[in-house]
Amino acid sequence: MIWALMGLSAGLAQAGPGGLNLGWDDCGGQPASQDRAFLCNTSSGSNTLVASFVAPCCLTKVTRIDFVLDLQSASDGFPDWWAFAPGSCRYSSLTMDLFASGPFTCSDYWTGRLPSIGVWPYEVFKNRMRIKRGIAIFPDYAGPIPEGTETYLLKYVIDNARTTGSGSCEGCATGICIVLNSANVMQAAGTPGGDKFISAPASRGWATWQGGIGSGCYQATPARNATWARSRPSTVSRRASRAPRLARSYFAPNSFSTSSASFHSPSPLRRHTWR
Repeated sequence: MIWALMGLSAGLAQAGPGGLNLGWDDCGGQPASQDRAFLCNTSSGSNTLVASFVAPCCLTKVTRIDFVLDLQSASDGFPDWWAFAPGSCRYSSLTMDLFASGPFTCSDYWTGRLPSIGVWPYEVFKNRMRIKRGIAIFPDYAGPIPEGTETYLLKYVIDNARTTGSGSCEGCATGICIVLNSANVMQAAGTPGGDKFISAPASRGWATWQGGIGSGCYQATPARNATWARSRPSTVSRRASRAPRLARSYFAPNSFSTSSASFHSPSPLRRHTWR
């Protein structure tokens, strides 16, 4: 599941319709949402990173969107403050949410369609981390997203737990570059136009924490997927540099797990497994 790496510059990103935006608190990729500065002086409160996309042509029955965040730290290793995996310093300090409670600036495709959020294991190597998430709905609830409409993907809510005091986690003040790398927009089988893979930014497909890493996010890391694949631990399988092919089936229970992802939903949902 190797997709376009955060090292792609805006000039090298995939051309074509549609684009990605990332920012703090709301959609649009506006200048005010680019950086989050935090004094790291409290363990209360949270920070909300909003991912969105501008729809390309011909989305008429969207059933699932998978997307990738790539992060790079200004330090040599990845800070403990950003360690969210089970057993890590701040396990459970990153949660995901949709948009029933706002903000309401951009289009909310998901509310009322009984969506489920898919979670892949975190991938960390040296000073980089990759976070993969997905949203899926039952095909009966699929509908259109008009071309050019900026649509919410997901809210990444990062709380401030264990920032100060006994048992605190180091690295809150370390600069981080965060890039919304790609979104794979999937439609019901047989839908004219098929699935759409988006990797180009719309207004700005990246954001920073504590000022970032001192250089442009898109120039921060090697520009080829192969570089990421070589640098990752050998336990992560290497695939071709393209959006993954997906096998479609149905699954009735409220949750399911595969070696790649776990989805949770209060209703029957569409199951996808990697080929």
